[in-house]
Amino acid sequence: MIKRPKLYVSISLVGVAFVAAVWMFYPSGVNPANAALAEYQIAKMTCGSCVGNIKKALSGLDGVVSVEINLTSNRGRVTYDPNEIDSRVIAKAITDAGYPASLRLELEPQDYAALQQEQSRLGQQYLARIGDRLLARSDFEKLVQQRSAGAVEPEQNDQLWQAVWKDVLQRELLLAAAEQNQIIIQAGEVDVRLDELRQEHQGLDQLVMERYGSMDSFRERLREDMIINRNIDDHVYAGINSPGERQARFQGWYAELQKNTEVIIFDPRLKSLGQGGSGCACCNS
Repeated sequence: MIKRPKLYVSISLVGVAFVAAVWMFYPSGVNPANAALAEYQIAKMTCGSCVGNIKKALSGLDGVVSVEINLTSNRGRVTYDPNEIDSRVIAKAITDAGYPASLRLELEPQDYAALQQEQSRLGQQYLARIGDRLLARSDFEKLVQQRSAGAVEPEQNDQLWQAVWKDVLQRELLLAAAEQNQIIIQAGEVDVRLDELRQEHQGLDQLVMERYGSMDSFRERLREDMIINRNIDDHVYAGINSPGERQARFQGWYAELQKNTEVIIFDPRLKSLGQGGSGCACCNS
């Protein structure tokens, strides 16, 4: 039995951990037209237990509709009824729970409604926005289908969505960073790399058709991988030869990339599948 090589030509991201936004919703009779949005910068959060503490602190406040906490960026978004509660009261409740919170931005009901309408419109075609890059719903669903391997149980499908989203998010962040540095890979460079892969993997063209559907799709994937790698070599690893130092440099750089890149999820299912960090001793006293 011949073991076929996997056609993964992406970079190795050793030791990089992804923590997605955690979404929590509270029942409320608030008219959506009256809802406002406040975003806070929150300090001293380290894990999912911290998120739980903030959730508990806000759950008893009248007028709080929903809470979104992102452990990566240390930010929280709270939807609330300004007729019942003030954004400063929310900030104080978070701070009193042990996580100093400062207001970053605030949208009045009219502005927040306009934002929701725009996101709803985009959500019909796109799954999320990562920085300035929109993730097409059709592209994401195609990736899920490719990895499904016959999974039909809802729990299996949810896990699959989470795994694909994690990979896609990481890739889009790295591509966005390469775009900022104006990294370009010429068609001839892709041809050279493709010839190298053909020499390394017998029957490559057949494997490409099975996995990617067309050589053009594979070439585009290969080009993006080369762009990501070049950006990391030129702008992250530059002047560093030690593997340990490279790993540490990449981890620090990628953490900053996550913090500084806004990620907006349009799809309700993907929002509901958000993952928080696991509990830790610092919050379990």
